[in-house]
Amino acid sequence: MFDIHCHILYDVDDGSESLEESEAMLVEAKKSGIDRIVCTPHCRRNWFNPKRFQSHFKVLSQVAAEHGIDMDLGCEVNWKKLYEIGLDWAPKLTLGDTSLFLLEFSDEELPNNWQNLVFKLQGMGLDIIIAHPERYVPVQRDIDIAYELKEMGCYLQLSANFIEEGRFGVRRRAATAMLKEGLIDYVASDAHCPEDYALYRQALEYAQKF
Repeated sequence: MFDIHCHILYDVDDGSESLEESEAMLVEAKKSGIDRIVCTPHCRRNWFNPKRFQSHFKVLSQVAAEHGIDMDLGCEVNWKKLYEIGLDWAPKLTLGDTSLFLLEFSDEELPNNWQNLVFKLQGMGLDIIIAHPERYVPVQRDIDIAYELKEMGCYLQLSANFIEEGRFGVRRRAATAMLKEGLIDYVASDAHCPEDYALYRQALEYAQKF
């Protein structure tokens, strides 16, 4: 199984804090049936450090191989940070050697020019995956936005913690609505620690009902 969104790369963002924690995550990932992981550290705020990403990835991918897991390197790219560093960076931040580009919007609102940004990235030959649309308030309020994203050629990816109730209940309702409509292309772990894989297993079981 292929996990396309995971913060397993150690000491680079708000995910794994150490190589030891990353190895514990590998163990849990393997238990979850995952045999290929794309490391997608945040390209957001002050976490964007490509040289650090590369050096830590080199170490972790060797450890992962010992656990029978193949790894690729990409990024979860926040739209504001992308404008800050320049759109020319986009082709360098794809998932592995593919044309897939993991794009993150802000939870509370979509940028006024979000369609224009998607078109610009597609014009560069990139295939856009929208990270966790279930978190975006505009999508929660109006599923037609999810339809528009699909009509524009985007892929939609749920993050496993949508399965949680309580304060995240609105995310679960949005995710369920999109699953029912057949709008979802990927369910990813978006794991930040070993414990997150329990949520991934629950989320995957839930999504498979649709």
